[in-house]
Amino acid sequence: MKARLGGKWFLVRESGSLSNCGSCEITHRRDGTTRRIIRIASWQNEEDALDTWVHEAMHAIWPAMSEAEVAKSSAELSTLLWRLGYRRMS
Repeated sequence: MKARLGGKWFLVRESGSLSNCGSCEITHRRDGTTRRIIRIASWQNEEDALDTWVHEAMHAIWPAMSEAEVAKSSAELSTLLWRLGYRRMS
């Protein structure tokens, strides 16, 4: 699927073959186009997956934010969303 984050369109995918939890890649190509993709590992439990979705979305929206800032803020936000009952629809 595609998602608009930080005013830019990103291709968003789940993958069972990732060795890490997720990634946000912004690649500037030689032809002048930009490829933006977020990948999330499908093998995570539901709560960890929510944290990874929020974490990678924050990287997409604020690419200059440090990893430490993203990690701290995304953990706080995903914990709040989890406690409020946000879950993936079946």
